[in-house]
Amino acid sequence: MKEFMESVKGHIRESYPFDLAALEEKTTKKLHRRARRPKWGKMAWPAAMAVSIAVLFCIGDPLHLRGGLVDKSGSAQASAAFEWVQPDMGFSQALRSGYPILPAVKMEQNGYVVEIKDAMVDPKRITYTMLVSGERMEEIAREKDGEKQADFLYGQLSTSLGGISKTGRVSPDWRLIDGSHYLILKAEFRLGSGMETALQQPNPVLPVQLVKRSNQGTEVLAEIPLTLPEDLASARKSIQPAAKNEAELGGQDLLRGLEVNRIDLYPTMMSVQLQAQTKNGYVLRSLSNPRLVDQDGKEYSPSSLDPSLQRKGSDSAEYQLDLIPSLYFEAPPKKLALKFDGATVSTVKTGSFSLKREGTFPMEAPFGNKMGKILRVYYENQKLHVAMPGEALTEETELTVDGVVADSEVFENGAFIRTFPVPPKEVYLIDTKRNDEQEIRMDGLVPILDGN
Repeated sequence: MKEFMESVKGHIRESYPFDLAALEEKTTKKLHRRARRPKWGKMAWPAAMAVSIAVLFCIGDPLHLRGGLVDKSGSAQASAAFEWVQPDMGFSQALRSGYPILPAVKMEQNGYVVEIKDAMVDPKRITYTMLVSGERMEEIAREKDGEKQADFLYGQLSTSLGGISKTGRVSPDWRLIDGSHYLILKAEFRLGSGMETALQQPNPVLPVQLVKRSNQGTEVLAEIPLTLPEDLASARKSIQPAAKNEAELGGQDLLRGLEVNRIDLYPTMMSVQLQAQTKNGYVLRSLSNPRLVDQDGKEYSPSSLDPSLQRKGSDSAEYQLDLIPSLYFEAPPKKLALKFDGATVSTVKTGSFSLKREGTFPMEAPFGNKMGKILRVYYENQKLHVAMPGEALTEETELTVDGVVADSEVFENGAFIRTFPVPPKEVYLIDTKRNDEQEIRMDGLVPILDGN
């Protein structure tokens, strides 16, 4: 149902960006009609409920501070306002557990009225809604060139956090509410470098910015200081594994060991710190369907913001896996294990071949352990240009020409063209290097807590 909700919401935003209320009513009625048909009896009600939740769940009123995702009665707020992007399970559980939403902040700068509301933040993640109105938004609304208007609203305007690095997503929405035009930016970010420094300040704040991005760079249009709780830096707990038990990794020999060093708990997520041992020359790349499972079968899985295994440095055997919801608000389970359905490992394959500038093209060439293709080569502007098919194979392969790496790469007419600043000659030596990935299927299990 969760996947279905997200899919529905994505299609709604693409097809009906300005009025969702009529669509929700129409779609729900249609699904209820189908529910009366025998073959739809078991499916239509969950589908109708998912559509309703996808469109109406967590609707808020940007002009009144009624505080949070739902009003005090527990019902969705008025549809005259805007659609909320549902937070993931990590944020939702923190909210249910009493974790606070920060007070709303509203300021006017440079013709923009910017309001930050329903912000929830812990040391590693943040979600908030930015409401942008004011005279500048009314000027945008009067723009008669629809393409120019859309490019500014959906392509150039966004929100950022100053010098704090982040990964995540921003969902824009353009609305007419009570006679005023609003750009609504819903942000969910994983916080990186700079957040720890911010939390060490006597009165910690986050510089939440409205920014305009263009070919000339990023321009800050407005900046709202979001005051953080002083105890936010200490919002962290940990689980230490019991005496190490041997991991179950199947009969394969490429991934030889996997240990959980500790689990860091934060209000909206938790990070599993891992150590891997692989066959010499191989590196662990990912785990398939990783999850923590307790003694009752409850599972904790990666969030959509951080779905993959993160390696701590290119030469490190240490990894991090972010999962939700968090055990921060609960007593540690009696039993806990990391389970996964397989792993991907890789090893570097190298090769070399001679390239004749006046040879016959296209030509096949050994790219590490696989055959690739060179479409053509030519010499221009003191550089050798090598054109290869626009496939993942060429993107993953490193080439050097007479020991010189490429200084640029462009995509043109379905091909990648890499340029190498080398002198003109008839024959060049090409060295190749690529990662050869291998998938391993297994019922992987790493014990963490054994119940004792």
